[in-house]
Amino acid sequence: MLLSESEFEVPTYHEKPNKAGLYLALFHGRDSPYQPMDDWGFDGPLIGPIDWCHTTYANLIRIKFTHPESEAKYFIDHRHPDGHDLLFRDDLVVYGGKFYGDWTVFNVPLEGTAPPADTFRPAVQRKSYLPRHHRD
Repeated sequence: MLLSESEFEVPTYHEKPNKAGLYLALFHGRDSPYQPMDDWGFDGPLIGPIDWCHTTYANLIRIKFTHPESEAKYFIDHRHPDGHDLLFRDDLVVYGGKFYGDWTVFNVPLEGTAPPADTFRPAVQRKSYLPRHHRD
């Protein structure tokens, strides 16, 4: 099955993806693992939908896509029947030449635009996200 042009657009954390399901979100992004950080950096990709996510130590994150054709949107080398690996460098997740200090896995329901609850940071550091309208 070929993906349409809109299905090749990679959503970022806090954007609503085209399909419902389980997603891996990368955030607290930076361009270099040695970049000094004085805030939370940039939001990274929202990867999925996936069937599962597994972490081995702080060495890799392995994910298995629900729809194998969706993997092509995220990875050039996209034929991994046993799952696709994201590696760490200096305790940061590496994706697309960028580095991410945080990641989360959550379910995107069929309906609704609410992002996942941002409960892991103190309230003074949380971003305020209002519901957004998205393209179809």
